[in-house]
Amino acid sequence: MRRLIAPSLLLLASALFSFCSGHKHEHRDITAELIEANQIHQKSLDIREEIMDLEKSLKEGEIDYSEIKEELKIWDKDIIEVPGFEHSHDHDHEGEHRKYHVHNPMKQFSDAEHLEYQKVMHAEIEEIAEKMKYLLAPKVMDESEDN
Repeated sequence: MRRLIAPSLLLLASALFSFCSGHKHEHRDITAELIEANQIHQKSLDIREEIMDLEKSLKEGEIDYSEIKEELKIWDKDIIEVPGFEHSHDHDHEGEHRKYHVHNPMKQFSDAEHLEYQKVMHAEIEEIAEKMKYLLAPKVMDESEDN
């Protein structure tokens, strides 16, 4: 039995090593465009996390936001990370752990295309957040009239 343990552990260790090192990460220089794209991406993730709280308020207020929810699902499917910053979404700028994570495959864009893509995605998530806030606004106004 002991004779099997050492070879088994060696086999397991080599399998883990090859699995973990088997991911091919294309090396890409971090350019000013990618840095800016990541800054915009991080702002988009901040808004997306804010939307999670807005969704909770909409649900609690029994406010129908099904159309906006569909837009949000599309956004969630389309958002991608920026090359060179693939794991920077795990923590926000204050170092707190993010609740929202991006798991979509990267697109083969140039640096300029990544920047433009993140700008478009940021504009879309801002618009979604504004629509949700608008739905909540009448509720807030009604509550202030009751006081």
